[in-house]
Amino acid sequence: MPDASHVGRRYRAEGQVIDAERVRAFAASIAGGADLPDLGEVPPTFAAVYCLFPTMGQLFFDTEVGLDLTGLVHGEQEFSFHHPVHIGDVVDATAEIVSVEDKRGRVFLTLALEATRAAGGERVCSGKALLIAPGATS
Repeated sequence: MPDASHVGRRYRAEGQVIDAERVRAFAASIAGGADLPDLGEVPPTFAAVYCLFPTMGQLFFDTEVGLDLTGLVHGEQEFSFHHPVHIGDVVDATAEIVSVEDKRGRVFLTLALEATRAAGGERVCSGKALLIAPGATS
């Protein structure tokens, strides 16, 4: 079960390719069936695909942290965008556990997120995510 000893633990997902077909499929899924214009830029919400999902997936399988996925709630997420991401970019993503708190029988785990362009290291986005998991049972 996650605890304060896990604060500072980092997950890195290098080489996330911003692929046109994945971006188009993502945009179609959030457009609700509307016709899509030609994609000039990547939708900002695509950060969930290249930054959040690949790093959070590593956390989920980290046996040392031991996050209980049964009853896990994705409490919140937020992103700040520093530079646009374009089709063909390669992005490196990181997530760091910045806090673990026990509240009301649940574990509140906060991740700090960041994505940089692989070529040059320019920061493209940063953010945070809150996961709420079952706590220890007595």
